[in-house]
Amino acid sequence: MTQDAVIKDEEIAAQAAAWVVRLRADDGTSEDWAAATAWLDADPAHRHAFDEAEGLWTAVNELATLGSAPVVDLAARRERRKGHGRQWLLAAPAMAAAVAAAVVLAPSLRSVPTEVYRTAPGETRTVALDDGSKIQMNGGSSLSVKMERGRRLVRMDQAEAVFDVAHDADRPFLVDVGESQVRVVGTAFNIRRSPQATEVSVLRGVVEVSDLDRPARKVRLTVGQAVRRADADDRMAVTPVDVRTAAAWTQGRRAYDDRPLREIAADLSRAFSTPVTVAPDAADLRFSGVLLLDDEAAVIGRLERFLPIKATRGPQGVCLERR
Repeated sequence: MTQDAVIKDEEIAAQAAAWVVRLRADDGTSEDWAAATAWLDADPAHRHAFDEAEGLWTAVNELATLGSAPVVDLAARRERRKGHGRQWLLAAPAMAAAVAAAVVLAPSLRSVPTEVYRTAPGETRTVALDDGSKIQMNGGSSLSVKMERGRRLVRMDQAEAVFDVAHDADRPFLVDVGESQVRVVGTAFNIRRSPQATEVSVLRGVVEVSDLDRPARKVRLTVGQAVRRADADDRMAVTPVDVRTAAAWTQGRRAYDDRPLREIAADLSRAFSTPVTVAPDAADLRFSGVLLLDDEAAVIGRLERFLPIKATRGPQGVCLERR
């Protein structure tokens, strides 16, 4: 490799490191994402350098959560770049320094407790975290929070919540939900986890949603966008979303655009104390409109007027059947 090629690789690596840092800043904008995308698409070498820089960033976060200092084989990381015809140099001093600092600090890190929060059906709750972030939980939800030194980690089970995340450049805010991980680059978003799918809607700022098992598989969302990942086919479908209705449940409303009745029933089971189920022959009926969540009987009555269904009440709750 010539000296000019080495210098060019170093410049690309430094640019990649700068983009990684910028895209993880809480004040990142859609213009930043557009500029970063243009830079990545300009040269295949840019994308490979960006992946290397992201790998180093992830290593910093992982090291910060360990109780002992592991050996990070940086030479092996460079070796993996041979597939593209040359040795890649780690030419981002700030990133390398961060990794070194994490190795030094790791032995002094102490484990922190995991806090578990739950709400009953029909109950909502706002959780204030010690970093200033807030989580507004819908009914029938369960999640855990671990405020580690190197990251803030939330794990969601069957749940729905709105997150308003405080800025902390040194501790990324991560949400593990279903088979996905949400990384906060912006500040406010709604997550809905049901038995069938995970949905993330961005209300303000920017977030990144990736596959827990395959981190390179990811989508980046800005305000007014949502991603739905269905468990059945594992696709990540990005769609526009109305920020005025994406978290309307916090104001006692639900807005739907051609959604199946089984999904609406699951939402009503969160909103009210009496469970709502759907008979198989009615589960795929579609509904569009806004439901006021004022009273369970009133809400079900409105659905009966809009859809060819009838509600049967029994000891196990309410069952919606096709009429």
